[in-house]
Amino acid sequence: MQEQLDRLLAAAPMPAVALTVFDADTIRYQRLRGVADLTTGRPVTTETWWDLASLTKTLVTLPEVLARFDLDAPLSEVWPPSAGHPVASATVRQLLCHTAGLPATVPFYRGDPDIVARALATPLDRPPGTEAVYSDLGFLLLGAALGPELPELAAARSGLRFGPVAEPAVATEHCEWRQRIIVGEVHDENAYAMGGVAGHAGAFGTVDLVTAAARAWFADRVVSPELHYAARQRWSGNADGERFGLGWWLPPTRGLGGPRPGPGSYGCSGFVGHRIWFEPTYGYGVVILSNRIHPHRDTRPAFNAWCAEVLAFLSGPAARS
Repeated sequence: MQEQLDRLLAAAPMPAVALTVFDADTIRYQRLRGVADLTTGRPVTTETWWDLASLTKTLVTLPEVLARFDLDAPLSEVWPPSAGHPVASATVRQLLCHTAGLPATVPFYRGDPDIVARALATPLDRPPGTEAVYSDLGFLLLGAALGPELPELAAARSGLRFGPVAEPAVATEHCEWRQRIIVGEVHDENAYAMGGVAGHAGAFGTVDLVTAAARAWFADRVVSPELHYAARQRWSGNADGERFGLGWWLPPTRGLGGPRPGPGSYGCSGFVGHRIWFEPTYGYGVVILSNRIHPHRDTRPAFNAWCAEVLAFLSGPAARS
């Protein structure tokens, strides 16, 4: 397995990439390769911090929501400031599985700086509990509901932190709005306009911290066994064939699990070039971290094809023998 993964890693079309494969007992493979910042040539190392993008949703916000809120309570009950707003009647469960009726995203950063208030005022596209639309706004609001201690909760649970980070970090995109390459501060514009702390994006982690957080999910050590079971069940879907658990994506959603996802598999992705995928039936999990949008974002097809090749190998007989 190691030689084939080494070859795949060497062929990765991203400037920097980290690949970890683990099972219930050990890390079976972990390697890093490439350049963290093309403007300086600085190499990526195990000490480098990665902007986790939407991995923030599942590794930071989701466990705190599951631990603190009644899944079937309306948002207005767990967070009174939301009362009277369009999304107030949507339940915590609907926000987690993307059926609250919210749009996918809104560029709030281009207007009034009170982004939470603008998110609360956003009209729904459809009634809560109907078709799923993967949305940043639901997790943005859940992060606000958790309160300003979200960074402390993240640090206490997993060591993940919100930016900006002073330590060496992986560069992401040249942001047209900020007119610079983004290094050590969150790439997501809405999260940046919120001071870098949001429920949908903003967390940073090293490869070891992200791997540890993923392994905790794989081992059902994050919340209660009942909530772990609930999180990976199908709660919603849509006409495009997308299926969602609580925070997590289920196959065949956007091909995230590769060409041969196993029964009971689930995972998540991060826009800047990340993927976490769990195969409990086959006994392994995968963490992929990269800066596939550095220095620009027009790289998704090549990134997706490479991830599919990695996951196809891991799900095949050669990797499991």
